Amino acid sequence: MTTREKPRKWINAEIEALDPDVDHARIWQLGNAYRTSPMILNMAVCQGFLRLVGPGSGARTLVRGGTGKVVLHQQRRIEGTMHAVWTWYLGEGAHDPSVRESVERVNRQHDAWAGKYPDAILDVRQYTYTICILAAEPHRVMQRLGLPGFSAKEQRAAYRHWSQIAGLFRIGSDQGVPLPADFDGMLAFLSDFERNDYSTAPESNVVAEAMLQQFCDRWFPRPLHGLGRALVLSLATPDLLAVHGLKGPRPLVVRTLRRTLRTLITVQVRWAPDPVEVAPIRAAFAEPRPETPMGGRLKAALSGMRGQRPVPDGATSTDV
Repeated sequence: MTTREKPRKWINAEIEALDPDVDHARIWQLGNAYRTSPMILNMAVCQGFLRLVGPGSGARTLVRGGTGKVVLHQQRRIEGTMHAVWTWYLGEGAHDPSVRESVERVNRQHDAWAGKYPDAILDVRQYTYTICILAAEPHRVMQRLGLPGFSAKEQRAAYRHWSQIAGLFRIGSDQGVPLPADFDGMLAFLSDFERNDYSTAPESNVVAEAMLQQFCDRWFPRPLHGLGRALVLSLATPDLLAVHGLKGPRPLVVRTLRRTLRTLITVQVRWAPDPVEVAPIRAAFAEPRPETPMGGRLKAALSGMRGQRPVPDGATSTDV
C-alpha cells in the first residue's frame, strides 16, 4: 500500500505552479494520468478508435477484409494500443527515448501497410486529426458531460505536448504531422474534419462493433453488456453514430449516464483525495486477456460487409 506523502488536494495546485511552455508534459500527466482508471481509459480509447475511423478508408485499414487484429484479436489489439497511448501520456515529449521508440514502432507498422492502404496511411489530414483527437478529445468529452473541460493552461500544455510528439511521426517519406496553430485551432480542425471527411463504409460498422465488444467483454459480465455498450455510446455524438450505423441509447439513458459520469468526475476533482500515483494502466493491460467468441452484432456487421454471406457460427477471436 502506498504511503500518502502529498496533501489531500495537490494536483490542481501543482498545475497552477507550472509553466505550460516548459512543463507541458508534466501538466498533461497531472491532468490525465492520475485521475483515470484502466476501464475509463479503455473506454476513451474505444471512443477514439470510433472517431479515427470516421473516414471509411480508416475502417478498411483496420478491418482488412475481416482479417484485421481489431476483428480477430480485439483484446490483443487494445492491449498494444493502451501500452502505446500510456507511453505517450507519461513521456516527456519528443526527446523521451521511450516515446521515440514507441512512435517509431507505429511508423514501421504504417510503412508496412502504406502500399496496400495509401488512402488512409498516407492521408495527411487523417494524421492531423489523430493528433488533435489525442490532445483535445478529453476536453470535448468533458464539455459534452456539462463540465468546463481543460483550463487555459491545460489547453496550452496539451497543444505543446502533442505537437512535440506529432513531430516524430512519418507520413510516407515526410517527417512530422502538420498541426493548427493552437488548441482552439485543433478544436476547429476536429469540427471541420468531422463535417467534411467522415464517410460511411461497410467496414465502419465492423470496427464499431468489434471495439464495443472488446470493451464489454473486458469490463462487464455478459448480462451487463448492454450497460457497457450504453456507457460508450452515451458519449458519442449523432454524427459518429450515423457514420458507423449505430443506434444510440434512449435519450433518458444518455442523460442518466452522462449525469452519473459528471457527478463522479466532480466528486473526484473537488472533494475526493487526489491520487498520489498514476493510474495502474500498465499493470491492468500487462497480461493478455483471453479472446471471446464473436457476438451476434459483430457477426452481423461482418456479414453485411461481405455481402450478406453469413459468418460461420464457430468464428471466434481466439488468439492462437
